[in-house]
Amino acid sequence: MTDQELGNQAQDKGLKGDAVTFWDGVAIGLDSTAPAYTIAAVLGSMALVVGTRTPAILLVSFLPMAAIASAFYYLNRADQDCGTTFAWVTRAMGPWLGWVGGWAIFITGVLINGAQADVAANYSLQVLGLDKLADSRAVVVALAVVMIFVMTWICAIGIE
Repeated sequence: MTDQELGNQAQDKGLKGDAVTFWDGVAIGLDSTAPAYTIAAVLGSMALVVGTRTPAILLVSFLPMAAIASAFYYLNRADQDCGTTFAWVTRAMGPWLGWVGGWAIFITGVLINGAQADVAANYSLQVLGLDKLADSRAVVVALAVVMIFVMTWICAIGIE
């Protein structure tokens, strides 16, 4: 391979420009599961434990999230890479820690998806007024599995 071909390959690395439009980004942001599921899963117990101080706890918990979002913003400006933690940690701290960080995110994603699907299935049944079905563990688990398969299918076909 010539130096010119290697140079062209290096320029092709990175994200495809304009693959996700502004409105696609808005939809992805609105569909982000972490804040919604966190509130759905812990707001009741948080209010029970800290009472009227719940809003203050939520405001304080915003600070680390803002710091992480800021770090990702600047890291993404320096190097647009869908590998995020794997790519950035590998470059900054070495390949072993990058590998561990990449696998940690993968494993937590696998574990969290089941918990999130359970919450989504339960609340979906309640929103549809099917409270008796929402009380059935078998129905909630079956619906959660269906939701995971549907989301896996959507990921498999891709956004383009």
